[in-house]
Amino acid sequence: MEPAPELVAFAERLFRSISNLDGDAIADAFSRADGVVAIGTALEEWWVNFDEIAALFRVQLQEMVGMGPFDIVIERIDAFKEGSVGWIQSQITAPVGDLPQTPMRLTMTLHEEGAYWRVVQYHASFPLSNEETMGMNMTTALDDLLVHVQGDSPPSSALSDDGSTTIAFTDIEGSTALMETLGETSWLELLAWHEGVVRRQTVLFGGVVVKGQGDGFMLAFPSIGAGASCAMAIQRALGAGWNGVQVPVRIGVHCGNAKAEGGDFFGRTVVVAARVAGAAMGREILVSKAVQEGLGGAFPLAGARSLTLKGLSGEHVAFPLEWR
Repeated sequence: MEPAPELVAFAERLFRSISNLDGDAIADAFSRADGVVAIGTALEEWWVNFDEIAALFRVQLQEMVGMGPFDIVIERIDAFKEGSVGWIQSQITAPVGDLPQTPMRLTMTLHEEGAYWRVVQYHASFPLSNEETMGMNMTTALDDLLVHVQGDSPPSSALSDDGSTTIAFTDIEGSTALMETLGETSWLELLAWHEGVVRRQTVLFGGVVVKGQGDGFMLAFPSIGAGASCAMAIQRALGAGWNGVQVPVRIGVHCGNAKAEGGDFFGRTVVVAARVAGAAMGREILVSKAVQEGLGGAFPLAGARSLTLKGLSGEHVAFPLEWR
């Protein structure tokens, strides 16, 4: 992803339109595509599709004519994009009813439509403290969070008796093109489904999800057999696809000793597993020579494949694990 100054400018124009109670300009900022949504703070504030959203803003701003224009103060705007998809997170302050400048948070997902960026998802809310919503204080300060993270013990359930672990990496092949084809809303739904599959199967086979980012995950297991079995189960669960869309996931598996720190694993074992996953094709599981030897013929493997792994010297051998 990359910073998007044009989306910062988009947000600034939108806030000026809100400040000036310009319902037509606000409506024009939204996409006409199906599935566009605007979400507010109140439980009933969930509107779908352009006609409903446009009518809502026009009516609400007419009701507020006697109260405006509003003095909106922009506290921060962060905006990024990748391809034709962009997103904005922002905080403003504005007078609300009889209250003076009140903090308000807005997030938007946008899609590039020809020469214009338009909103496909909009969420506005007034932040409340955890005491007000949860009835209790919760950790929010960054320093406190770092203390908790650094104090995390390594995921011991993913370590064998000799201290080794089996690492698997998963990744959706061609994810950017797939996102472009599906559109933002469907892409996010697919990612949620994919994540659910990976997490369920990992738990079932006694592993842990070490970390994940969108379309890929790092998994760890206490045994080679558990890691290989989970990789096969993930591919089988994903095999039918999502709503008729094929999800070509590639998986790489390697085993060995790794440094455990802060709930994460580091070291050569992790690097090799990631590189093996990168060498796999969609809907394929590649296992390293160490995994092949550890499986001892208990799993069906295809012929050896010679690999050159980025950043690692020499030739390496991997074996496709036949899961179908």
